[in-house]
Amino acid sequence: MTDPRTNYHRWRAADDDEREDDADAAFQAMFQAVVPEPPIAPEFTARTMEAIAEAAASDARRARQVRIAVAAGTIAATVAGLYAGSGWAVGLGSAAMLGLLDLVIAMVVRTAEASQSGGGAWGLLSSLGRATSALAADTSVTIALIAISAVAIAGLVALQRLLGSDEESFP
Repeated sequence: MTDPRTNYHRWRAADDDEREDDADAAFQAMFQAVVPEPPIAPEFTARTMEAIAEAAASDARRARQVRIAVAAGTIAATVAGLYAGSGWAVGLGSAAMLGLLDLVIAMVVRTAEASQSGGGAWGLLSSLGRATSALAADTSVTIALIAISAVAIAGLVALQRLLGSDEESFP
């Protein structure tokens, strides 16, 4: 069956009779008999393996450089964010501390006044309520509470997207 002429005649006969599978098999047998498969040279294999090793080393260097660049960018962005936001954070923190200190002082003064005048527990609670409402009526405190609430809501939305919880998984 390795004679190319026999395989050629089988291929032509199968092709004329429109037997595609037989024609393909005969053509493959004829082609393999006519065109020998040359052996692969060992030098080619060695060059190919060297090229693969060089490409892998190059990819490793590039990946390391990208990791270093991303880490440096992250550090720089963090430092810039801390620098830009530190003034706002210090201002907010000092305003909160002053408001808390003002509330504590007002409570102490009201408690002392109530205990001297004999106002009782209801008078003490009403003075505490007045001090709390005076603190809440301050616009800077209200804006700070709204900002903190907005940051918390944004954090919850981002956390939900990161965790990927979907409505289909709940019964």
